[in-house]
Amino acid sequence: MWLFNGFIGAVVALGLYEYFGMALPEHPAERTAGVTLGLGVAGGVLLGSPQAWSATLAFSVIAGFTFLLVHQADLTGAVNRLGVTLLGVLYLGFFAPHVVLLRAEPDGWRWVLITIFAAMGSDTGGYFTGRAAGRHPLAPAISPSKTVEGALGGVAGAVLVAWLCRAVFFPRLGLEEAVLLGGVISLLAQVGDLCESALKRAFGAKDSGWIIPGHGGILDRLDSLLFPVVFAYYYAAFARA
Repeated sequence: MWLFNGFIGAVVALGLYEYFGMALPEHPAERTAGVTLGLGVAGGVLLGSPQAWSATLAFSVIAGFTFLLVHQADLTGAVNRLGVTLLGVLYLGFFAPHVVLLRAEPDGWRWVLITIFAAMGSDTGGYFTGRAAGRHPLAPAISPSKTVEGALGGVAGAVLVAWLCRAVFFPRLGLEEAVLLGGVISLLAQVGDLCESALKRAFGAKDSGWIIPGHGGILDRLDSLLFPVVFAYYYAAFARA
């Protein structure tokens, strides 16, 4: 388990580095502070303690508002940078480690696999359906290549994969529940993908990084997984309790 946690911690660190490299390219000290706060929040989540989560999140907000007092000469710019920083801390430092919490749930490895596989099925179904039948733009100002037809194909792909996962390794899920999960995971995966594209456009970046040759950075791989993982954790932990 500690190897898995360490791997996720490394992924979070790389994701934070990429995010703040895009968001605050001309503010190295603030980039470092953002990465540090994000790692602190991630550490709180990885501990699996609500007290640790709330403490690290509260400290991040307090530190952020203190930052405004140090930049009184440019409060507008400071507030904008604070918003970008706290968004990154929550998006990566808080969301990404939820995969560790999901793994710790009963049948955790099954939940992790069905979430990842369904999100991948959504990406694959959306890509091929969009290429073959895409006609109507979904969000042209954010991602011109995305189509309504591709989005529907993504939902179908995720539902099919979730059904297969149920049949192969997660039989205690009901058929209707697996189909519903596949649909929700696909929708969240597509929203996450579009949100990361919106961030890159806002920051003027083509890719989040270069660590994966030909595929951009860590964020470009995580964008369709973060929202589904958070949903899957709270669903597994509370809706099925």
